[in-house]
Amino acid sequence: MLDVQLADAGFFPISWPEAPDQLPGTTYVRPGRRELVRVFLAHNRSEVAIYTGRDLRSTQLVYRGPTADAALLQQLCAPFANSSPQPIEN
Repeated sequence: MLDVQLADAGFFPISWPEAPDQLPGTTYVRPGRRELVRVFLAHNRSEVAIYTGRDLRSTQLVYRGPTADAALLQQLCAPFANSSPQPIEN
């Protein structure tokens, strides 16, 4: 269900290498004008990790922990809402 909420918020799944000590899961990204937001959803758990940065390789962890529902996930991603893509005006 959280994957649907992420898709509705402009995130899309990517193929991202998993570390040996990492839980299996899916990585989603939402690129923005200044930075991107990367969200990792662990399979079979209500746990997420949210990262922000200028590109995929230089992201910083900003939250790791449980999220029981889409409302909490939306609140967690809200501080990064200004990083959503903006139309370019000529």
